[in-house]
Amino acid sequence: MRLRSWWWVLVLLTVSCAGRRSSPEAAVVRDGRSELFRARGDAAIETKQWALAAGSFAAARHTEDSPMARWGQVWAEQRASSLEWAKQFEGSVLALAFSPDGRLLASGGYDAVVRVWDVEAGAQVAELKGHDAELHALAFSPDGRWLAAAGRPGALWLWDWKQGRRVALLSGHTEVVRGLAFSPEGEWLASGGLDQTVRVWRLRDGAEVLRFMHDDIVIAVAFSPDGARLVSSSMDRTARVWDLPARRELHRLTGHGDMVASCAFSADGERVMTASADRAIRFWDARTGALLDVQRNPGTLSAVAIAAGFQQLVQAGWEGRVQRVDVRGGGEVLERLDAHRTFVMAVALSPDGRTFASGGMDGVLKVWSRPERPPDVLLRELPAWPEVLASVGPDAFVSGGEDGLRSWSVSSSGELHSRLETPDAVGAVAVSADRRLLAVGTLKGEVRVRDVRSGSQVMVLPAARESIRALAFSPDGALLAAGVAQDVVLWAVPSATQVARLTGHTGKPWALAFDATGQRLASGSADHTVRVWEVARGAVLRVLEAGDRVRAVAFLASGALLTAGMRQPIRLWNPEDGRVLTSMDARTVGVLSLAMAPQGAFMASGGMGGEVKVWRLPDGALMGEAPGQQGFVSAVAFSSDGAWLAAAASDRTFHLLRFEDFAHPPPVELDLARVLRRHGMSWDDSRRVFTLH
Repeated sequence: MRLRSWWWVLVLLTVSCAGRRSSPEAAVVRDGRSELFRARGDAAIETKQWALAAGSFAAARHTEDSPMARWGQVWAEQRASSLEWAKQFEGSVLALAFSPDGRLLASGGYDAVVRVWDVEAGAQVAELKGHDAELHALAFSPDGRWLAAAGRPGALWLWDWKQGRRVALLSGHTEVVRGLAFSPEGEWLASGGLDQTVRVWRLRDGAEVLRFMHDDIVIAVAFSPDGARLVSSSMDRTARVWDLPARRELHRLTGHGDMVASCAFSADGERVMTASADRAIRFWDARTGALLDVQRNPGTLSAVAIAAGFQQLVQAGWEGRVQRVDVRGGGEVLERLDAHRTFVMAVALSPDGRTFASGGMDGVLKVWSRPERPPDVLLRELPAWPEVLASVGPDAFVSGGEDGLRSWSVSSSGELHSRLETPDAVGAVAVSADRRLLAVGTLKGEVRVRDVRSGSQVMVLPAARESIRALAFSPDGALLAAGVAQDVVLWAVPSATQVARLTGHTGKPWALAFDATGQRLASGSADHTVRVWEVARGAVLRVLEAGDRVRAVAFLASGALLTAGMRQPIRLWNPEDGRVLTSMDARTVGVLSLAMAPQGAFMASGGMGGEVKVWRLPDGALMGEAPGQQGFVSAVAFSSDGAWLAAAASDRTFHLLRFEDFAHPPPVELDLARVLRRHGMSWDDSRRVFTLH
């Protein structure tokens, strides 16, 4: 399969002309090539073809190592599965199975040979020959000792695979066998095939003890965790749950519009999954047979392997594509892999869900590993959308909104947990530089200062008549600034003594920030201005005209001032003379929040456009965007160590992005071919295209 677009023609033209141009012209050509590679990478990101995106951005960095190319490569690499190894055979790969411990993989297909592989090393450890024709089904016993294999003409072979010795031959099927499964205790073996039967065999003597009928070819079988039930799927567009002790059909699962290619019980035995060529994956109540959920995605479906906990599945397609799907996320496609040149006939997922295998009609077996850690976490359907956000530690945040003050913690595995701290609606939060104190302003006009670790109350400020929308601690934590009505009030901490009241704004202050020295304070207001104050005298030093409501201000370590708001660009000012040093995001409808990374090298913005943007400082170069939320982004914040970037949005979502890789991107890979091989691709220099490796 060639991964090709029209713009590769342009790449070829620019490359062919590069050697005949002067240095400035050659630079233009290089820039053009980089833009073309980035465009291809952006398109691949849109379709979640992370491998293609990673290769495209790596190629772009070879031409020009731009911030956006670095961002794109990191974004793709965080999400892309890696090709661990691949093997080529004569004829199609039709069956795959992992051992219960995930260390071994069995493969079989058109050449009638079963091969057992060491998954980590990619080395063959056993080869089992003697089958009459092609193999369509494989299964390891629960203890990993036995390996069952079947296909044409219908006999079931039971192997002691370590000894390379056949220990049983179970005969009875009159046509090709498509599905095999051992019972949890390893006492029974179920099979199903083209003769439309489901059969259960007792392994100690090889006797057929049960037989059930479908109305068409049986494709897959699976036992429940307790071994008392069996589910089978068929080309008759049904799946059926069988009560084995009662020897009867328990449920008939109907509703699919095409053959049901895969079926499975969940690890707790409470649910059944069925996957069909109608592109629907259905989930059923295993006890009642009731339909619980239907998930669909754009990919074709030839085979499915699902994790025992029903968290994720791997889906194979007729077009050569393999997809990773988030079951808990409603069937969202996590990744699309252009894995094979033609039909994918089999997929298998390791018990721990970290490794998966695919086999195709192209005769290739591929073993992939998904990313070890999630690149981000997205929580949906929060009680209310968070309006403000701040970091209180390396793995901890607080947010405020109409539902009150909420704390967030990130586990070592990247899972996100929240807890409601207080129910009063919150309009502003601020954290001291040492992360010891948290100031919370409510919509009722109250300001409370809490100890971050103990949660105890340190001080309470007199209630204002209006909501509090802006708070800021001085760098030493000795002062707390609050926007009260149209003024800025300074309070001593922890005595709660009013130190000064700064007047001059004609609208509510929505943003406050001290500079690194604590000697200056910036306030952004609904009156379309930013005022810079000398803290000691309480005097205004400069008034900056923003053109519309100001929603965010922040000082750089250099003393330069960032401002943002509605219908205005993000501006970096010299507050000494009022000059604009840099403008960013000139076409924005509105920016609601800014966040500075701990070392000051990056700044994140969120607003009405619905995406988080990250900028390099001090030059203001756009590094990239973090999509994923549908509403406007109300608040952004970096964790105290810069490892995470959090964003809250009006669609009641909380998005946590692992940022450390973006802050420290990998160097340009000198061997581009190695990057491509890692993701199962290669570069065809003669045709100027990416191809499957």
